[in-house]
Amino acid sequence: MRTTKKRVREALLTEEDFKPENVKVRVNFFVSADVIRQYKKEAEKLGIGYQTLMQMKLKEGIEHTVDKRLERIEKALKIKAV
Repeated sequence: MRTTKKRVREALLTEEDFKPENVKVRVNFFVSADVIRQYKKEAEKLGIGYQTLMQMKLKEGIEHTVDKRLERIEKALKIKAV
């Protein structure tokens, strides 16, 4: 079977493929079986894969640090006090 030029072009990587948010890295670590069970149960309810859910939760933990949360609360309080 011959590959057409169109199919070859579709298979090429783009700059978008190399953006950090699109690159996946294999990580090996031990997680409690109970934690994995809970992730799988929650992921099933949401209709997504458990690894996807774990990645979402990891990002959430990074993006919503205590300092950032405190900043948002302080800002909200200042707005209400004015």
